[in-house]
Amino acid sequence: TQQTKMKHHDDNPIVNDEIDDLDIDEPTGCQSFESAHETIIQVGSDIRQEISIALISNTLLAAMTMSVIVAWLYPKLGAVYVQPEISASWVAVVIIFFVSGLTMDTASIFRAGKKCKLNTFIQLFNFVFVSAVCHLFSLLLVQYEVIPNSLAKGLVICSCLPQSICSAVVLTKSAGGCPATAMINAVFSNLAGIILSPILIFCYLGVSSHVDKSSVIPMLLLKVALPLLVGQLVHYFISGGTKSKYDHPLNVIQEGAMVFIIFSTFSQLFLKGTGTTLLDVAVMIAVQVVIMIISMAWVCMLLRILFPLPKSEPKFHATGLFLSISKTMPMGIPLINALYKDHPNLALFTLPLLVWYPLTIVMGILIAPRVSEYVRNEETALRKWQDEKQQAEMMDYHQVV
Repeated sequence: TQQTKMKHHDDNPIVNDEIDDLDIDEPTGCQSFESAHETIIQVGSDIRQEISIALISNTLLAAMTMSVIVAWLYPKLGAVYVQPEISASWVAVVIIFFVSGLTMDTASIFRAGKKCKLNTFIQLFNFVFVSAVCHLFSLLLVQYEVIPNSLAKGLVICSCLPQSICSAVVLTKSAGGCPATAMINAVFSNLAGIILSPILIFCYLGVSSHVDKSSVIPMLLLKVALPLLVGQLVHYFISGGTKSKYDHPLNVIQEGAMVFIIFSTFSQLFLKGTGTTLLDVAVMIAVQVVIMIISMAWVCMLLRILFPLPKSEPKFHATGLFLSISKTMPMGIPLINALYKDHPNLALFTLPLLVWYPLTIVMGILIAPRVSEYVRNEETALRKWQDEKQQAEMMDYHQVV
């Protein structure tokens, strides 16, 4: 009977037309659920894509952050088990300078050494201007009892130290600067800092000190000069095509060595402790960020005034920006230990440097893409200006002829 009714229903054209005219939709609740589900999936996909892009664009920052987290979770790994006095203080540093020598053009080193005016400006700014600003801030912080006096003195000691060779070269290269100029300035700064850093500390803090030059100079030669020279010799026998083929993996190795140094340093810091509160560390970080922003703003302005385009190349502006605020930790910690070996506040004197060093790397990584874009745009505009100038000179020459 049911089949007969269905057949009669199908054979009735009036009923079929009425059914076709009806607009039958799916339940509204189902549609809303499916739409919300698709929206959530799309948002999740977009977030994952943004995170992936951010990690790929800032691999060094992500690796450094992970190294600090691992150092906090298990400090013995980087402070004891990996033998940091050998692996971090020697092996990682030697790898960085060997790769620097391997990837650096020899002729660019000699050209960088001839930039006397630029090199002098970078050294004066790093040693004199930055230390003067830090000394002023330290006086204000102690006067208003914001941080302990020993921590304020550590800030001044940190500001008197020479430039970091490792991070300065890596960041300068990533921002499109001149690695050869960074290398020349950083090495000279470390050599001059053996004498100049204690003098500045004595002027600001009135602390008499003595540095064992017989141990510091050989250490610099073995850690910096020898690996750099060996890398240059290997570079001389490698063809251009082969060298460019391995540029990326060599850069990854160099950045990995620097991340390992940071991991080992923070592991030792978390294991031994600092003898200060988290609030003091937070205030120190905030003060150092302000000092770095002020210093970078001033160095950008002075570089544009003293080394204007097109007389100077934009890559030297990027180089001066990173070198102006850089402070060495591999060289600074031994230097502080030599100056204040038996001082009860040695940890507080060292803490500002342990904060300053990775902080400059973080800020450098964050601004490196923008600086690199500035260098590319200015170089493009400079080449265009040079081509137009050459064409104008050729036209004038033909008119005269």
